[in-house]
Amino acid sequence: MIPLWREQMLEEMNRYVIGNLKLNDDDKLVYDLGCGLAAPCRTFAKLYPGKKVKGITIVEWQIQKARELNKQKNIDGNIELILGDYTNLPFEDNSADAAYALESACHCPGEDKGAFVKEMMRVLKPGKNFVIADGFIKRSSEKFYPLLKYCYNEICKGWALPSFPNQKGVIEQLKLNGAENLKVTDLSFRVAPSVMHAPFTVVSFVLKKMLQGEKLNSVRIGHLKACFLGLLMGMHRGSFSYMMITGNKKK
Repeated sequence: MIPLWREQMLEEMNRYVIGNLKLNDDDKLVYDLGCGLAAPCRTFAKLYPGKKVKGITIVEWQIQKARELNKQKNIDGNIELILGDYTNLPFEDNSADAAYALESACHCPGEDKGAFVKEMMRVLKPGKNFVIADGFIKRSSEKFYPLLKYCYNEICKGWALPSFPNQKGVIEQLKLNGAENLKVTDLSFRVAPSVMHAPFTVVSFVLKKMLQGEKLNSVRIGHLKACFLGLLMGMHRGSFSYMMITGNKKK
């Protein structure tokens, strides 16, 4: 609703995902699988000061930076950040009252994200809810025509992704691992205003570095390139969409 205020749009996305966990009063512990710099964790902590969120990431510097940001925001008491792999979680079976993955499932190998799904369902308590929000491909990337395949491969390379999740493959894995009441919501048009900020952010970043006399290395160039190609990829509605999958573990 505020297309010129990107930070507010991102915060709203966090609230939307967390809201779809549909937490009850007796739900006390939630896992953020692939928490990054823990922005969703901070949103959760503000919304539910009486509950606890455990965020896990495989990147050590993200843990350190996230803890700094938590202290700056004075939001620290009910957030626990853990260095680890969400395909081999250091959590007990049936220990989470809810779990979510916001733009993090894409970092798991394989288009069906089977290793991620298996672990998420293992740690989730029976009857409890999960949310997966990410960019999804609607068919195997091997079936993309050449230009689309080029964009897709460059995006994955620039953002260091093994692949985007395949909608059908992920749903099959969820069912195999005990998920039910699955619902797929296409959020492409809702996130479009935020995505449209990408070209301006990229150009601003490049100009800033040029004025500072810095040269962009290949990693940064690849990341910036992926931001532009992501806009093209998003226009191929038959092959790619930003979606949210919700459901619960069978009792």
